[in-house]
Amino acid sequence: MKNNFIQILLTVGLLGFVFSCSPESQTGDQFKGLSDVQRAEALVSECLLCHSNKEAQRGPVLNGMENWYLLDQLQKFRSGVRGKIASNRSEYLMGVGARKINNDYELAYVANWFAEQDPLPAIRTIDGDLKEGKKFYEQRCISCHGENGEGNRLVNAPSLTRLEGWYFYQQMKKFRSGERGYHPHDVGGQAMAAASKEISDRNLRNVVAYSVDKFGPKEEISNRERYAPKGSRQPF
Repeated sequence: MKNNFIQILLTVGLLGFVFSCSPESQTGDQFKGLSDVQRAEALVSECLLCHSNKEAQRGPVLNGMENWYLLDQLQKFRSGVRGKIASNRSEYLMGVGARKINNDYELAYVANWFAEQDPLPAIRTIDGDLKEGKKFYEQRCISCHGENGEGNRLVNAPSLTRLEGWYFYQQMKKFRSGERGYHPHDVGGQAMAAASKEISDRNLRNVVAYSVDKFGPKEEISNRERYAPKGSRQPF
């Protein structure tokens, strides 16, 4: 019953997605009249419009991420610690969406729902020199994120094992540019922003490629690779 309910909401939600996530949208509660559990399920279904591999607008897949980290990031978006820079469009829209969460129960429900899902495979999207990436990771990243990318909650370092390459690379560039980790209450973000300041694009690509290859999500092949005629360099 729960899955059917979410599927219905997904279908309906697709029709209103642009308006529901837009900063110019109405602030009224479209979940009015639902029970606490139904409202929380509806919030999850809205999240899945972006945060799945069947998305309407691409966001990172969150399945299997750590509960504490998901909860922390949702709180930051909801409070305005993240998602206040309009030029950072994806985070700005995420801030709009997170402010639909009314209370701690809904916050915990959404974080826990994604944390409990089985991890999904991901297409390899970032190429790099794996040997150089390994060297860089061991020099700059291993002390916080661990030998196998397992992370360390004590130093606000999340696991890297669920990150897709494109998103990992994008976020590192945002830390470096100051689009993320700028708020004084984002302690973990500020630490990453400081650590990323002098990293070149080449080193970023290398360390992301190594991390995803070494301990990232299981590899998924793309539709181009799946359906292209054998021996062809073109998809069709």
